[in-house]
Amino acid sequence: MKFTDMDMLQDYEKDARMAAMAYALIETEILDPDLRRLIGAAATAATKSQEKFANMILKKGDRP
Repeated sequence: MKFTDMDMLQDYEKDARMAAMAYALIETEILDPDLRRLIGAAATAATKSQEKFANMILKKGDRP
């Protein structure tokens, strides 16, 4: 199976989206404030990465 550049972009975007959702969900279960902030920062970073890749895919004329 041969993957195109678009396949790789879409795969990364999907993974970043899933990470953002997982971090946000995990954050709600954490009681320690320092760990909660750390996971919140990871969720924010994953969200920004997902947004960048989704925009890149849209610019190329495809859907994330």
